Amino acid sequence: MFDPQKVLACHASGPLTQVHRFATSIDTIERTAPHNGPVSMVTGEVSLALTDGTLDGILPFVFTRLYRTRAVELDSGLGFGWRHSLSQHLEFHGEQVLWIDAENHRTPFPWPTTARPMIRNKLSRAAIYLGEEPGELILAQAGDAARFFHFRDGRLTVISDAYDNRLTVQRDGLERIQRLDNGADRALQLRYDLKHLVAVDYQVFQRCGPEAHTWRTEQTLASYRYDARQRLVEATNAVGESERYDYDEQHVILQRQLAGGASFFWAWERSGKTARCVHHWASFAQMEARYTWDDQGTVTVNNADGSQEVYVHDPYARWVRQIGLDGGEQHKAYDNLGRLIFEQDALGAVTQYHYDEAGRLIALHAPDEAPTSYKYRHGFLHARTRGRATWSYQRNAQGDITAVTDPDGQITHYGYDSLGRLLTIRFPDQSIHRFAWNALGQLLKETLPDGSQRMFSYDALGRRITGQDEHGAITRYEWDAVGRLSRTTLPTGVCRAWRYNAYGRITAETDELGRVTRYEYADDLHLISRRINPDGSALKYRYDHAQLLLTEIENEVGDTYRLDYTPGGLIRQETAFDGRRTTYSYDLNGQLLKKTEFGDDGSQLVTGYQRGSAGRLRVKTLPDGVRVEYHYDTLGRLVSVDDGRDPPLQFEYDLQDRLITEHQGWGILRYDYDVCGRLKCLRLPDACILVYHHAKGGALTAIDLNGTPLTRHRFVGGREQQRQQGLLLSEYAYDEHGRLQAHDISQKQRPQYRREYAYSAKGNLLKVTDSRHGSRRYQYDALDRLTGVRHARDQCAEHFTHDPAGNLLIHGRPGPCVFQGNRLQRSDDSWYDYDAFGNLIRERRGLPPQVTEYAYDSQHRLIGVSPPDGKSVSYRYDAFGRRIHKTVDGYTTQYFWQDDRLIAESGPRHYRSYIYERSEPGEPGSFRPLALLDGKGRAHACPYYFQLDHLGTPQELTGHGGAIVWSAQYTAHGKLRESSRERFEQPLRFQGQYFDAESGLHYNRHRYYHPDFGRFLTPDPLRSGGGLNPYRYTRNPMGWVDPLGSGDPLGLIPSGSIQAPDVLTVASK
Repeated sequence: MFDPQKVLACHASGPLTQVHRFATSIDTIERTAPHNGPVSMVTGEVSLALTDGTLDGILPFVFTRLYRTRAVELDSGLGFGWRHSLSQHLEFHGEQVLWIDAENHRTPFPWPTTARPMIRNKLSRAAIYLGEEPGELILAQAGDAARFFHFRDGRLTVISDAYDNRLTVQRDGLERIQRLDNGADRALQLRYDLKHLVAVDYQVFQRCGPEAHTWRTEQTLASYRYDARQRLVEATNAVGESERYDYDEQHVILQRQLAGGASFFWAWERSGKTARCVHHWASFAQMEARYTWDDQGTVTVNNADGSQEVYVHDPYARWVRQIGLDGGEQHKAYDNLGRLIFEQDALGAVTQYHYDEAGRLIALHAPDEAPTSYKYRHGFLHARTRGRATWSYQRNAQGDITAVTDPDGQITHYGYDSLGRLLTIRFPDQSIHRFAWNALGQLLKETLPDGSQRMFSYDALGRRITGQDEHGAITRYEWDAVGRLSRTTLPTGVCRAWRYNAYGRITAETDELGRVTRYEYADDLHLISRRINPDGSALKYRYDHAQLLLTEIENEVGDTYRLDYTPGGLIRQETAFDGRRTTYSYDLNGQLLKKTEFGDDGSQLVTGYQRGSAGRLRVKTLPDGVRVEYHYDTLGRLVSVDDGRDPPLQFEYDLQDRLITEHQGWGILRYDYDVCGRLKCLRLPDACILVYHHAKGGALTAIDLNGTPLTRHRFVGGREQQRQQGLLLSEYAYDEHGRLQAHDISQKQRPQYRREYAYSAKGNLLKVTDSRHGSRRYQYDALDRLTGVRHARDQCAEHFTHDPAGNLLIHGRPGPCVFQGNRLQRSDDSWYDYDAFGNLIRERRGLPPQVTEYAYDSQHRLIGVSPPDGKSVSYRYDAFGRRIHKTVDGYTTQYFWQDDRLIAESGPRHYRSYIYERSEPGEPGSFRPLALLDGKGRAHACPYYFQLDHLGTPQELTGHGGAIVWSAQYTAHGKLRESSRERFEQPLRFQGQYFDAESGLHYNRHRYYHPDFGRFLTPDPLRSGGGLNPYRYTRNPMGWVDPLGSGDPLGLIPSGSIQAPDVLTVASK
């Protein structure tokens, strides 16, 4: 009797098939160590695996074409050498059954009998069973998503899974596969011209109407054309994009031309099925490789740039040695059953693997770490132990996890229906996340633990066409025939649209205002060569590296950014737009060893890195000779960082690797977590205690300070609706996109003040209506850069333009702005000087000039300011580069941090703590301030509350009774225009910024921001990763924030649809 559980228990990470490397049957494609895509480093064959369509459903099926030169003598209905994912059959040779799978991989089995109904081929990780039907045999390959292939008379009849979901194979009178039916009114139809497949159609079964009880073709997914010798020469997708193939006389592939125009070529030694590739090149110059083979399992690859790789396999086609492009040599070893037992990296670090008698991994010994052990039950992983922590798993008969117990004994449960669809997740706090599906396995409704719901709908081809969020807002999606998103209609009715080339790359993107950004691609490549912005300005990109890596960016004013790489693709040198040059060197594992920065004057700053055998950073030697040492525990967790100047930073963790104690010089932070892993308690450096309360599902409901209420919160669908701060109640309203639309503040039901926000179709802030300060209107250019702000209550309008490189020009000032390589040289009556590394070192303002000078350490951190009034200002930083001391005329303020957020400061006459809003699980910590505690210790800490705008910028600070103790108005770029005359001062500005009164600058974690000019004093430490303009704050300070002072990537990365990383986030309430 066929039992799916038994084959599921067959270990998935067993050995490779032990077949001699010169045999005609080799291992699966993913195990043949391909080079440059299709060339196997074991046999020299070429393998192409191409997806032509998908049948959706509970048991989805991907229709894939596969070409192998090792099968060129075979024609399975797609031409010589080609097969598809249904091309499977059994052959019978006496008492032996031979399974020929879709990859032409041949696995032998003895014939199963009633006495021996299940037989495993351990080397191939496969099994054969007697089926329930007469004459039925079932074959399976072990894996995470096991599939069972049912055969009768050697022919494939059914594909099933552990839940007995089935795909039925239907055949025509000639025994050709005619249809693959998923049992839910969807199917793939295969059409033929005599014996050859000419098309694959996606079909829907009609249950009613004039075509009731018939299959209707919704779309032809792929069509195929053959030459006179019955060789596949062209494959065309649903939108008519075709790729073409050419062969020699024995059907060995010579050329593949992609639908986008690029071609790949192969030259061979030997012929037919024994052919071995010796030369692989393309229609573009960057890619070319030559292969030299011996008869001992070694191949040497010589690339077009002169680099070389060596691959060595043992007689059983197992990878045993490799010399990489950058010279690193790696080794692997196997036991006599073919199981991997030993890996050695290029620096000699060893990872070892141990197995039980069934071939299951039971222990992993990684370098410089305690071992991880594994236990099994009924063939499935039951427990994983690392150090003193154990995670255990319960499973159903089909192998799906039904419960996970963490090291603290908390259990998360998973529930499934009889078809294997996930129905519920019950978390340790007993909250439940529910899912509802249709017969095709498409998610229709999702009920979140807080009771809110999301709903989805799909078209006949299974593509999502609507999504309704927790608040009822509906987004609609349109797709082209090959499943590329062509149009999105947002809840407000505005649209975004995209057009594509044959590579599926975006060629035009139309925004919500109808403005078009275009992308061009040169040399028939899939890589952007030019981006044309809506205002007509353009960026150019080049890819001259052998691996088609980006080597040059030309910005809108013709300046270039150049990148040079090692043969292995690591950045070796980058030259910035202003000519600054930085070089990098690496160890044989590709880990950074040295960074050298070259100044304009020829000076050098060298940073060195020393690593342990596991690759972890052990010592960083700074250009000034300071050594920063890093220490780890036996589980590889960072426990100490010591720069030799200040007390070491120290860290402690719980069993689940969560931080529980953090030591920073004069203070300690302590953390405690609830049963779901959310922060429950935070003990501040002055012993004040914050307790966080959450509803089921994770929504924050309250924060207590030292046992008394600090704030109360009400969230609906992930959005905060109300917040109680002392006697003040804030109520928030949002638009369809989740942007803050209104903020009302009341005291005991008496309105105090209100702010309203209005946005353009593109999402730019257009107007703020403020009951305290009047209204403000905003204008933007075609690139969404802020160009104007008009204030209703005064005539102090602000006007801006931007040069083509994105440098901000502020109008209304008497003189011009002059830039060179994005460095501001002159503005009005002020002149600016820079050091050899692009750091601003001197400002000269007015006549006679008022001079401010800036001094930096070897890491480009500001360490001193000499203002015109003669004050003495100095700064110090910890080993992570966080500012921990500020001394002004002998008075020192010390700072304490929680990750990258300032959480406390202590000075001669003050002590303050800063509390921030909680972020969503899995998101970076919020930089939006919630409360300020004035005074040290439980007896003296007095809370004040921040009232923020849509960006998270403080507008007011209020006391418990609601009185405003501080308020401010800002320029568009964050400079204080006007503040209240209260004596209370608070320094927080844009998210992540701290105002320094002694300099007028804003400390922004990694850099200092100059609000007068909307720029940083120093170039972005991320270099090429930080954006086209290394000094710019953001493109639009009314919609974006940069809380870390390290990155505005918009416009740099050559992509059709740029997404902002976590450190640069769109600001919304």
